[in-house]
Formats: sequence, C-alpha cells, structure tokens
Amino acid sequence: MFARYNPFLVSTMVCMVLTLTCTVRAQQPSPTPSSKPGAGTSDEIRNDPSASQKPDPTPTPSPELDFWHRETMTDDWGGMRARWKERGLEMQFTLTGFVQGTTSGGLRRETEWNGKFESKFSLDFEKLWGWKNWSSEMKVEYRFGGPVLSGIGALNTVNTDVIVPASKGSVVAITALNFTRVFLLNRKKDELIAVSFGRYNTLDIQEKFFGGAGLDKFFNVAHIGPMTGLRQVPNVTNGASIDYVRNGESFITFGLLDPNDHSTNPGLDRLFADGVTLAPVINLPSKWFGKTGKHSFSYTVTTKSYTPFDAIKQVIIPGPPLNPVQPKRGSFSISYVGRQFLIERSKDDGWGVFTQLSIADKDTSPVTRFFDVGLGGNGIFKERLQDDFGVAYSYTGLSKVLVDNLNLVTVGNVRPRAEHQFEGFYNFHITPWLRLTGDLQIIRPVVRRADTAVVPGARLEFIF
Repeated sequence: MFARYNPFLVSTMVCMVLTLTCTVRAQQPSPTPSSKPGAGTSDEIRNDPSASQKPDPTPTPSPELDFWHRETMTDDWGGMRARWKERGLEMQFTLTGFVQGTTSGGLRRETEWNGKFESKFSLDFEKLWGWKNWSSEMKVEYRFGGPVLSGIGALNTVNTDVIVPASKGSVVAITALNFTRVFLLNRKKDELIAVSFGRYNTLDIQEKFFGGAGLDKFFNVAHIGPMTGLRQVPNVTNGASIDYVRNGESFITFGLLDPNDHSTNPGLDRLFADGVTLAPVINLPSKWFGKTGKHSFSYTVTTKSYTPFDAIKQVIIPGPPLNPVQPKRGSFSISYVGRQFLIERSKDDGWGVFTQLSIADKDTSPVTRFFDVGLGGNGIFKERLQDDFGVAYSYTGLSKVLVDNLNLVTVGNVRPRAEHQFEGFYNFHITPWLRLTGDLQIIRPVVRRADTAVVPGARLEFIF
C-alpha cells in the first residue's frame, strides 16, 4: 500500500536534510534556562525598609528553547506534556525512514525503502493512582514500506528495526506492555529488587556502545546481541523477570519467557504451551585505568523442541534439509559481553570498546559460534559531542548439523561457510529531535556463490 508514497517520503527527507544542513550551525549544547529569582531571606526582608511597601517579585518564566534546540519537534504541547508527566504519564513518538541497497556482490542488485513509527508510553502508578513503587511501559510499532533487504546471501538481517513486528508490508502491533514492582532494600546503597511481568520486545536492548534494536546505533542484527541466543529468545514474547539492582546498576537478572514469537499476536491463549525459556544473567562492573566497564555472563536454555532448520526472524536460514532432522529439547547458549570506556567524560558520555562471545549447541541452533568486537559511543569529535558512532566486525559460525544436512541444490551445490561482517555508522544529530545516520556494511555471505556484498544505507529519525 505504501509503495506509491515512496517518492514523497524520499523528497521530504532530502528537503529536510538540505534545509537543516544549510541552516543549522555546528551542534552546540542547548542553552540552559535561567534560574528563577528567589524571594530573599527573612533577615534581608527585615533590613529592607521598603519591603513592606513593595510586592513580592514575580518569578521570571524560563525562556523557551527555539525550534532547533528543543528536545522534540513538537515541544511541550503548550505545557500539556509537562502536566501529564507530573501526573505520571510520559510519551515519546519517533518516525524513522530507511534506505538500503546492494551496490556490489551478493546475489542480486536491489534497493529497499521502509520505515517505522514508534510510540512509547511510561506510567508511574504512584502519581496516577497512589500505587507506590508500581510502573508500566508500553510500546506500539507501525512498520511500513518494502521488505527488509534480502538479496545478499547473508545469514544476518541487515536492518534490525524493520523486522519487528514483521519483515515486510504494513503491520501495527503492541510489542511491549509490561508492569514492574520495585522493592527497596537499601536507599543509601541504591539497592532494590524489581519484579516485572508482561510483554517484552527483546531486541530493544539499550546498550551504550551497541544494541538499540537498529534504531539509533548499528543496523545489522549481529551487533544487537549474541547471535547464538536467537533460538531461545524470540523478538516479542511474554514472560516475567526478577532483577537485583545494587549501586543503581543491574547485578543479577533471571528471566522466564515463552519461547514462541508473538510479534503479531497476543500469545496469551498459548502461553508456555510449547515450553519455557530460562535466562539468568550476571553483570559485573569494573574500573580499569580509572574508566568504567561492565562484563555480563549469561546462560539461556529452552525446553521447546527445535532443529537447526526451524525459522528465526532475525536470520535467513539456508534450507531445507536433505535428510529429516529430528527436533530436540534443551537448546542452550552461553555468552559473554564486555564493554569498556576508553574516553569517559561523565556517566554514559564517551566512547569505548565492546565484545560479544557466545556458543550454542549444534543440534538445535543454526548458529553455534559467534564473535563480535567493535568501537562505539558518542562524541568522537569535540565539536559534535552528541553524535553517535560505531565500527564493528562479527563472525557467525554455522551448526555442523545444519551444514551436513542441507539440500545443496538450494545453495549452489556447495556447502555454506561462516559469515564475516563489517559495519560502520555515524549518527549525525542535526538537532536534538532530528538525526541522520550514514551506514556501510561489507559482508562475506554464508552462500558461497555470492561475492562479498557492499551494502550502504541511510536512516532519518524524527522525534516528536
């Protein structure tokens, strides 16, 4: 339905970029609103003979930020947003457009346009109804435009954001709706336990150097999370978790999830009908050379029966099998994820290195070995401290069971190989509410008859 609107979308994006690039100077910090004058101390009032004759000074309202420096394009809606936030409701709306194409290599030349409109709602039930320590989050996503780029011969999806809730067409879905109850243990040490249940978008991982579901960092799914865990953890599903937080950071998390993907359906009628996924994680903070780091170790296992040929939304699996492969229970993965600041200006401000290492069992997972290493963060240039950037390399190794049982006619009569992928991006913050990202991926695909593919892309994001 949206194909006929592509020229309009393209022209709008180009005009906005050209206009803003010519108008907006190099990015500068938003001006700080002036503080309101105080009424003075009681001693000052007593010593001023004219105090009884003059009315109290009227507070000067804080100046509003201009169109180019406000945090959202539509600002505060005449104070409505601030009033709703005070009452316990926060909202954010984001429209993102993508274009990607294969300029060389791969299986065929093609270009795809697509996009996403996301609505996020955060509710504080204590402010709304007096339910102390209760909160909720909801996310609604509208995916539109062409399908995800696929003519590469690669295993990993080259655009993560547009595979949720579906990889093609126009689809609307509630991808997150969960509730959290916090139990405070020690206020001084910022120690608490958070119990959460509901519906989760597991791709929406908010990591400083990587992650982010393809919305504001890397496009390729290989840099979102360990690839070996895709068999156990679907894109959107239902479940519960318990999180032990100390010093304001997650220390131990235990998740219990439905192993079936429910991106386009509620999934409550078949909750845990095919098994359960268990996902414990421990996060260990570090301080190397005076810079902050974090190291995460996880073990994910599911009781659902699988073969390596069963579909996964995040990857394109070569197939079908030449010989029948019996499904087995107990699919597992073990992962390590490390992050380390190299330049740290303040909390969550700076850039550093990251790595992901993981393995999985060959009988159920198409990916059994995965390695990822990269550099990312924000402010690599002093004049552009808000801009995000990243460069990364990933290796994706295939299951021997999958490779040995492939119908080779479907992959050019040669067995597939491990996939190597490089990606670099720069996220240019034109204004706080408008961001333009340039992206380049170089992929040696799993399909041997496909040459090394060069896939440039762009992303334009509006925050309303």
